Amino acid sequence: MVLSSPFSAAGLLDIRGGAAIAAATSAASVTQKTGVFNVGLSNESLATLSMAMAMSMHFFGYEFARSATMTLLTSSRTGFKSNAALPFALAFVCPASLAMLSIYTKVLDVAGPRAALKSTAIFCSAGLSIFALVLRSLTLSTPASSPPLPITKFLVVSLFVFREAYVQLMATQHWSFMGSVLDSSSGAKWFGPIAGASSISSAVAGYAIGPLVNRFGVYGLLVLTSVSLLASLLFAEGAYTIAERHGFNPADQHKSSKSKSKGKPSSHESLISKADSLFKRVPALKWLFIETLICQGLSTVLNVTFISKLRAVLPSDADRAAWMGKFYAYANMVSGFFQFGVIPLTIHHLKPAWVWTCLPLIMISFGVGQILKFPPTLILTAGAFMTMKTIEYSVRGVVNELLYVPLDFESRYVGKEVIGMLGYRLGKSGTSLLLSAAGYACELGLKELTFVSLGMSVLWLGSARKLTEYLPDTKIGRVSPGSKGRKH
Repeated sequence: MVLSSPFSAAGLLDIRGGAAIAAATSAASVTQKTGVFNVGLSNESLATLSMAMAMSMHFFGYEFARSATMTLLTSSRTGFKSNAALPFALAFVCPASLAMLSIYTKVLDVAGPRAALKSTAIFCSAGLSIFALVLRSLTLSTPASSPPLPITKFLVVSLFVFREAYVQLMATQHWSFMGSVLDSSSGAKWFGPIAGASSISSAVAGYAIGPLVNRFGVYGLLVLTSVSLLASLLFAEGAYTIAERHGFNPADQHKSSKSKSKGKPSSHESLISKADSLFKRVPALKWLFIETLICQGLSTVLNVTFISKLRAVLPSDADRAAWMGKFYAYANMVSGFFQFGVIPLTIHHLKPAWVWTCLPLIMISFGVGQILKFPPTLILTAGAFMTMKTIEYSVRGVVNELLYVPLDFESRYVGKEVIGMLGYRLGKSGTSLLLSAAGYACELGLKELTFVSLGMSVLWLGSARKLTEYLPDTKIGRVSPGSKGRKH
């Protein structure tokens, strides 16, 4: 399918997470142009632009929710003073993600991808607003000098877990639509700039949090996130309307998939059974799931190491909050540089195996450096974590999405949600549980965390190398539907 240019017409796009095979369309739908600001856009380009704007609004609002939930979790009026609060809350993310994913797959089976996206967007928007109203009422009814009520702490943890779970659920649905519209060649051209715009959007929102929280308060940030989700839904509906009107709607693939499986008992399989049969049928997805578990586990360890070092260097809550705000803004800007500049220029010349192997080697070098220069400085610790976030936001995110392009509908929509949501959260929650248990059993200091991160980097390299055995031995952008790896 043909796109005019990754930078044409409406400029910057924004998306993270999920891909799919292009739907069969007529030659007329592929080549037909639509005038937008006197610039010719194909229908596929226009649908892509609309869904990109949907993702832009989603991630823009998510930055407000992330700041609000972290503030409430660590506040003396609503949350916990203990350093164990973050790992404790993260431990519940995986079960919540699994529950949301199970509901999503049922809606997807019954109503299709468009209705599933609409339902989840409205549910998440309403949920955030309800949390904001209830928590604000509880806070106002509690004297400032009194400790937070148990129900307040419970709701704050629940809100944190809900925020961690919903972001990936929404993002993967947007990416799945994008991958259905784009083929591998167009995806290799567009995915980098699209993900880069996501980083820019997040950075802009991060810098806007200070003035907005002074004007609307912490709970106002949650309401702004709800509004952003509704705005995101409007753009997403526009994308599906364009696709339906011009004959490349992913819902058509869903209907075809259902008709082929009609009468088979597998249509009523549980989510776990679906994932198991999918991994057996597509081994690359099984190893991508394992690679995701280890990658997110490493990210969690580096996050805890960074927070521990930051707390030791900057004991003031206000100073830490300001430092972290700038940290994430810089991380998003660095990711944007790679996504807009480096990736589009280099992605066509690289093989997937080269990329998957290189990423863990970078983190191994950081682990060795931290051990040789112990105790590591705050800059070195922050640099390791920022590098990991840059890898997640940019390089790994793009090649991850391209991996899905040649796959069938179930592999793209169900497989993407299982890996992108369950694997992503299970890696974080499982690692958080292990870190919490280790912290109770023995002293888990900066030195131990540094060795753990190096060990997990080595495990990541092993899983990535195994994954490459199932990837096509061709350069990125030349992968076509049905391409298979050395093993399949």
